[in-house]
Formats: sequence, structure tokens, C-alpha cells
Amino acid sequence: MTSDPNQFPEWYEGGNPNGSTLILLHGFTATWRQYKPLLPFLEPHHRVIIPTLPGHVGGLPLKKRASPVSISEAFAEQLKARGISDAHFVGCSLGGWMVFEMARFGLARSSLGLSPAGAWRNESDMVDFMRKGRASFKLLPYLIPLMKIAVGVPALRKLLLAGGSQHGDRMPAADAREHLDKLQRLTIIEEYMDENIKPMQPLPPDCKTPLRVTWGEFDKVLPFEKFGQPLLDLLGLDSYVVLPDCGHDPSYDNPEFVAKTILEFTREVDASLAK
Repeated sequence: MTSDPNQFPEWYEGGNPNGSTLILLHGFTATWRQYKPLLPFLEPHHRVIIPTLPGHVGGLPLKKRASPVSISEAFAEQLKARGISDAHFVGCSLGGWMVFEMARFGLARSSLGLSPAGAWRNESDMVDFMRKGRASFKLLPYLIPLMKIAVGVPALRKLLLAGGSQHGDRMPAADAREHLDKLQRLTIIEEYMDENIKPMQPLPPDCKTPLRVTWGEFDKVLPFEKFGQPLLDLLGLDSYVVLPDCGHDPSYDNPEFVAKTILEFTREVDASLAK
């Protein structure tokens, strides 16, 4: 992991320096550590970069009100400052929304979303999602101390993480506690959970970036019919990849399959560009 406290507070970089660059973007409230289970499968093939996103604990502070757009813009500036303009992007949830924004900014060699946010069938679905989210987050200061103890028991860890993961017990207790600690210190929750949030805008017609969408078979956070199909329609895609036996965040549920899905796409794109 490289660390520049002035520019990239938490920025993991490793893997094959001769491979094409692959950037993994985490979801809202998470950190770069979300993708640790994928590293053994991805690093032999790619130069892998996993940042902690702006506004998140370990990421750069935001200069504007927290939103998917402001986070995307701030992150694009980070990439430009580091001279990165041609990378494969993979992201989950908010990170999934951002991979398509990176295509909009002309920075993406390819963009793959893992249950990406960004679209919804009805406005009421998003309003309900945000209201429930705000209510849950308000309880966290009281619950997190108890949760940090409970995650030490695999069965309880699976139960507590069931909203986002199908197999939360596969996440080590230390990683679960670290996530809870970061969540406890996150300051952008209230302004981010805005029920007036606007959906992703369609990509410009001249955008040639290869796009792909995947969805966890048992995603309880963003059910496919409400949030996935509208995203496919917005992006002009007619198919998606199902991640079997996975929840919203598939990294710990089935890292080998998720990595295989990513590598199939990046190899396909790299091969086409090499012709």
C-alpha cells in the first residue's frame, strides 16, 4: 500500500506492474479494504489500484456537498493528478455508479459495475430507500459498540452483515470491526442520504467505453427489478451477469467467481485493443 498524506491518504497499489491498470471502487461507507479477498486472483494479471473514495474515512475531504456526482468529480481530479487516464474500472454500489462516471470523463478503458447504484424504476423507491437508510444510520452510534463484540461470533457476524452480504461470516472478524470503526467516524452520511438525489445521466452518444453490469443473485440492498433493470435501460445494455449466491457486496461471498467475471471482461477488452 502506498500512502501520500497530502494527496492519497489511503490508496492501495500492487499487482503486476506490466499488466493493464485495474481500479476497484468501493461502495458508500466502505473503504479500499472491501476488495481484499479479490487481490490474490486479480494481482497476477493487473496493476491493481484500490483507493478510499473522497469523503470517506481515509479518503480526501470533499469541497462540495457529498453526492455521487461530487465524489466522482473529486476522484477524477485525483486520477488526473496521478496521471491515470486509461484504466479498467470495477465498482460496487456507489463505486459502480462511479465507474460509469469515469467512462463519461474519458478515463476508463472499461467499466464494470457490481450491483451498481445510479438508476431506479420509481422515484418512490429511491425516496423510501433513503428514508430507511437515514433511520438506520441514526441508530448506529448506539449499536456499533455492541456490534463490534457480536461480530466475533461467526453466526452473529453473518446475521449482522446479512443486509449486504449473503455470507457475512466469511469476512474475518477483524475486517468487520474495522469497517464498523470507519462507519462510526464517517461524517457525510446525513448529507449524502438525500431523498432528492438525481439519477445518473445517460452517457454521451460518442462514449465508446465497453460497459458491463453484474448483479448479486440475492441483493437485498438494491433489488434488480427496482434498481438493476432501470440501470441497464439507462446504459443501453440488454444483458447482465448474475453473481450466484452473492449479496449486494459480493467480494467476500464468492471472491473467486467475482474475480473470474472481472478478468473475463478485462481480457476481452485488452485483446480487442491489441488488435
